[in-house]
Amino acid sequence: MRGNQNKRSLMYFVEPRGIAVVGASQGDERAGSRALDILLKFGYPGKVYPVSRSSEVLQGIVCYRSVTDVPDPVDLAVICVGTQHVPQALIECGQRGIPAAVIFAAGFSGGDESTRRNLEVLADAQRTSGVRVIGPNTIGIRSVGQRTWVTFAHDIEGGVTPGGVAVIAQSGGLGVYFGSAYLRRRGVGTRYLFDTGNELDVDAAEVLDYLADDPEVSCFALILEGSRDGRRLLRAVERARAQGKPVVFLKSGKSMAASAQVSSHTGAIASDAHLFESAMRSAGAIVARNETEFIDVLDILDAQCVPPGRRLGVVTPSGGFGILAIDAADECGLKFPYPLVPPTAEEGIELSSGALTNPFDYTSLSGARPGTLPTALRWMGRQPNIDALVVWIAYARMGEASCNEFYEIILNASTSTSKPIYVCGMTTPEFKRTLRHLGVVLFEEPSRLLRAIGLTAPTDGNGADNEVDSIQSIQKGDARVVVGSMSRQLLPGIEHTEVVEISNVDAAIRICEEWGEAIFKVESPLVAHKSEAGLVSSFVDSEHAASAFATLLEARARLGDAGTPITAQRHEVGIELAIGAYIDPSLGPAVMVAMGGIYIEVLRDAAVGLAPIDQTAAERLIMSLRGAPILTGIRGREASDVGAAARALVELSEFISMNSNEWESVEINPLIVRGNGLGAVAVDTLLVPAIGRTRFQ
Repeated sequence: MRGNQNKRSLMYFVEPRGIAVVGASQGDERAGSRALDILLKFGYPGKVYPVSRSSEVLQGIVCYRSVTDVPDPVDLAVICVGTQHVPQALIECGQRGIPAAVIFAAGFSGGDESTRRNLEVLADAQRTSGVRVIGPNTIGIRSVGQRTWVTFAHDIEGGVTPGGVAVIAQSGGLGVYFGSAYLRRRGVGTRYLFDTGNELDVDAAEVLDYLADDPEVSCFALILEGSRDGRRLLRAVERARAQGKPVVFLKSGKSMAASAQVSSHTGAIASDAHLFESAMRSAGAIVARNETEFIDVLDILDAQCVPPGRRLGVVTPSGGFGILAIDAADECGLKFPYPLVPPTAEEGIELSSGALTNPFDYTSLSGARPGTLPTALRWMGRQPNIDALVVWIAYARMGEASCNEFYEIILNASTSTSKPIYVCGMTTPEFKRTLRHLGVVLFEEPSRLLRAIGLTAPTDGNGADNEVDSIQSIQKGDARVVVGSMSRQLLPGIEHTEVVEISNVDAAIRICEEWGEAIFKVESPLVAHKSEAGLVSSFVDSEHAASAFATLLEARARLGDAGTPITAQRHEVGIELAIGAYIDPSLGPAVMVAMGGIYIEVLRDAAVGLAPIDQTAAERLIMSLRGAPILTGIRGREASDVGAAARALVELSEFISMNSNEWESVEINPLIVRGNGLGAVAVDTLLVPAIGRTRFQ
């Protein structure tokens, strides 16, 4: 019940009957002055109540000394006072019965003691008041349809373009720049802009879930650094997608250096960037690699020019553009179907040169030049194995006469085919807007157009995220780890390599004579990576068994762990993978698979996903690795047992999901994947206990 109440409470941010501006002023650049001015200047239809202790009248409106004096109706308070005065202002809002507040002030995030104390006091005030809060450290919110402007941002002075995009950001600067000003320049309009700031109370997931019900929203644009409840965010994304509203996601703070700034900026919990992006893809979001892709995708979505598939037909006066398009499409997973259905006699297509290829150079058509492009478009538009059309105009449509001619061509083409049409080239800003009214999107750069189409076009459902370019780091901290026989006992569902304890030189020599060669190890819980600590001797035969055993005795003595046994393992043959499962601070149980075993950090070929995971998803994750062709067999070599490797990954995912309150992570490195049908065997297993956390929140 409380969740439904919280959801209903967000309507006070979107369409409040009255707004109290606490800390209102006039004639300067302070937030209280700009917030009041923007509300009045841009036609907010409800009541506006300035609250000021220093003024009696502002912009012709009577001021109130305290928010408790403000008459009805008032549903939203805009708190524009300094950091030290915000908690008391929020308490007074609760006393007055105001259900919602937007807090502009910063000073509540960062690592120093002062800001931590500020946040604690504000959190207490929010709980005491019962007021729903957006912020602090927010640039505000906008509900364009309801003309609710709660902001002090300067971009609004350039005007607001109404549209269907709902922007949700944790950074007001990025949200306003890319979600308003830049979109407006591209001719894309917005319906909402929410900067959730430090997310003391209301977070991005809650806003997304609420706005998903608005039939006027065409798509969502998310610019997030992290999420305190990643699973809730994923559910909100899935819900928006179920409502037919695409979600475009841009993750800021991907690098280690940037992630270090996240807590001091918005206070969001920074999940591992690749896991976060992978999880958002799995939930149905379109993940943009950078701000350029972010804007380009929104451009296509807002124009409702999304292709139903990934097969393109290209019509061009330049063979060079066709080559560029082929290169770009190959990177984006787009296709140019060929051969094409030949033209009918009625279509009147005759070639003076070239061939009926895709991309198609329409200058190869014979006949009057003005008629060649329309003829080529009609023919390409009726191809049954084409999902969308791309037309290259270069710089030929810059004048009024040529634009008028092209308008008639595109108008006829769009009415004769149901396929989306994309134009690439240069034209005037006015004509670009004209094309957009027809539902035709224009890009100037071929590769950007193809990339945006590739991101918006539906996939075949079999592709996994293969853009992970760094491994998921499983943090060990200072905790003692669980290795050796105990780790193997905790994972009975996984096949482990044969291990024998060797207590003396004679035993070491005897096992090497029996196996041919072995791997000697000191399995100490004090060390996560034995190779780096000199606790491993590989490929030991009977001739070198005594010296290898003596070396490990010395290493064990230096470690100060005399009770740890020295063991011998069989040398396993196969492809080396590393698999793991861990608890992400925001998204919870997750899995990782990487190529390389001990070379994992060098190869940096990894994929991550949420746990638990089933067999099909595990195989898909493994096959998304760049090195996956090695597992399928190359140059006549035997294929590896991918199914067995996937079963081991499933086992780890179920283990971490069921034991998330006990273990921080579990890692098998390497997992030797034998030939097809011969299984996969764990060579080294390591578990890290959960420290300071009773259960994933």
